[in-house]
Amino acid sequence: MRYLRYLLRRAAFAVLSAYLVVTVTFFVIASTVRLRLQQRLALASWGGASESELESIRNGFVAARNLDTPMHERYVGWLVDVTTLDWGYSFAYRQPVVAVLDGRVQATLGYVVPGVVLAVLAGVVLGLFAALAKDGAFDWSVRLSAYALFGVPVFMLVVYLRHLSATGVVPVVGRWALATTAVAASLVAGQVRFARASALEQTGRAFVKMLRAKGADRLRLARHVLRNAAIPIVSLSTTELLAVLVLNIYVIEEVVGISGLAEASLRAIRDSDTALVIWTTMVIVFIGIAGNFLQDALYGSLDPRVRAETERR
Repeated sequence: MRYLRYLLRRAAFAVLSAYLVVTVTFFVIASTVRLRLQQRLALASWGGASESELESIRNGFVAARNLDTPMHERYVGWLVDVTTLDWGYSFAYRQPVVAVLDGRVQATLGYVVPGVVLAVLAGVVLGLFAALAKDGAFDWSVRLSAYALFGVPVFMLVVYLRHLSATGVVPVVGRWALATTAVAASLVAGQVRFARASALEQTGRAFVKMLRAKGADRLRLARHVLRNAAIPIVSLSTTELLAVLVLNIYVIEEVVGISGLAEASLRAIRDSDTALVIWTTMVIVFIGIAGNFLQDALYGSLDPRVRAETERR
């Protein structure tokens, strides 16, 4: 029950973090909207607009953005709109923002989630066994392969895979499989590095020496080492996963041609669609907050010491 309370506290903290980001966004927008009005009036004045035309522009701008409403009322309305998913209208797509994002977020997660799972599983397994075979042939092979992947930009990887598929060198790869492979390949090298470094910190400890002395096989050693290295691996890799993904999805969707979250964000930037720019960015922020909550939730599952500590409180 105490661990459940711990999870509930972390969930509450995640929700609080999300609304804190929403609050900061509101005040950033509120502080810049007056500047935008002044810029628009200045441009109209330089263009020879009369005083009545300037007043009409000012009134229209203020009415469209409810600037004549007190700040605290606009803030409350903003929180209500965020909570009820009333995120405004996209002029680029001529639809409500929620309608634009509906399906696109799922399309992005549809290749990101399996790609991340493949990268984590492959990276942890390879890094763990490389650490147990330190300075051996397998260790050197894994490390050299990881360094090679670090040096290949994700867009080049996508182009190479498409070319190999088109020329028949590899089986025809669909967009989803291509994007999933690109995500996994762009992340696996970092996972190998983190897993190997965390496992190496455990291989010199007394329990590993005792297991080796008892003749434990490599699989049993790996299980015990992973159990103790789980927390460092999760802590180190989660931040990099999120950082790399934020950059890579824009490249992957542009090159592969997937109509996902990043594609909508790029179009919003090109078309100066402010509402869509804000909310495509906010969705990425929300996913990041959810990822950090998942990291906290995994701590107790991966390491029973964390669960025991929370239960003693």
